[in-house]
Amino acid sequence: MNENKESEWKNRERGALWKKQGKSQNYLTGIIKSLDDMGQEVKNKVIVFANKNKTSENAPDFIIYESKDMNQADGETSATPAAATSDETSEEIPALLK
Repeated sequence: MNENKESEWKNRERGALWKKQGKSQNYLTGIIKSLDDMGQEVKNKVIVFANKNKTSENAPDFIIYESKDMNQADGETSATPAAATSDETSEEIPALLK
């Protein structure tokens, strides 16, 4: 029975996040898995910051952004998480969160 629960959780898994320490704030990086129109799994890199401008109880506590790999000149992101540096300079930080 325990094996069925583990299998169910594995089937429901949609990604993973890693905690990082930045110069001005902590944040999360990771991947979110989804299916494309053809039913193929797609992995998107994301970065998550705390919402420092939360103005109401209904405002989100965290905001998820598509991550941009600053090392790629063509602007495309790779499908796997970078062995990310602990320095947030490898990611663009939205002005809203600074």
